[in-house]
Amino acid sequence: MSSLPEPDDTGAHPGPDAIALPRAAALVLWSAAYLRGDIGPDDAAVLAQGSGHRQVGGGGEDLFDWMTALRRLPLAQVHLVLPAPGRITGLVGPPEAVASALESEQAVVVSAAGMAEHTLVPIAEALGPDGTRGTLVSWRRIAARGGAPAPVRAFGGARETFLRALQQAASGTLELDLVPEEAIPLQALPATWTSVPLPRHVGAPAEHLLTLAARTLLLADQELWTGSEHTHALSEDTERREVLHTLRDEAREAIMETVGLIISDELG
Repeated sequence: MSSLPEPDDTGAHPGPDAIALPRAAALVLWSAAYLRGDIGPDDAAVLAQGSGHRQVGGGGEDLFDWMTALRRLPLAQVHLVLPAPGRITGLVGPPEAVASALESEQAVVVSAAGMAEHTLVPIAEALGPDGTRGTLVSWRRIAARGGAPAPVRAFGGARETFLRALQQAASGTLELDLVPEEAIPLQALPATWTSVPLPRHVGAPAEHLLTLAARTLLLADQELWTGSEHTHALSEDTERREVLHTLRDEAREAIMETVGLIISDELG
């Protein structure tokens, strides 16, 4: 995508205001904007893809067709789930849907009239050594098991818990290589993430929180994956990992809660 449409045409903020998010989060925000009548499915499908690093479309579900099909479902709703081993609340069967969502660490669960309808999972493959040639993106649709209830959106203070954890980490004695105030370049994003503009009804507080939580999730995950370049005592290394795990988990919960509040019009 060479450029983003102007706000008056699509309901999007201009490109400089794009933020890094899991692809499922971007799709939930823009499909919800489409369902509320703020934007057409063609523009919503394009904007939801964001600006990943040299991304190209693969096979799987076509996002335009998927969005228009949502309109034909009774009382359609979209739910963001960012699962991790042992933290799969919000996912619905069959087992292959749960396994696929866990592998991607994200999913969109669609419900109709209070019942789970299907799960949509982004499948992203880095092309070339370390993704230097770009990213191949497709979406896998898995029908829900018959009779499964829709996920329940529970807003239980995840945002406050995340901000408290971030403050505690910043005021502690550990040296963490986390600077969530700084933007993360496109080429540094995981293949399953993208840089995406937000629908125009998303207010500044929600945008700031999403940005902060998303960057914290990325940076904490990166530190846990690569480890620190410095040598630490065993006790300090254990403490660092505990702090990073807490930040990662709370950031994940804060993103899900904030997206849920935005699409339910409780947080603009």
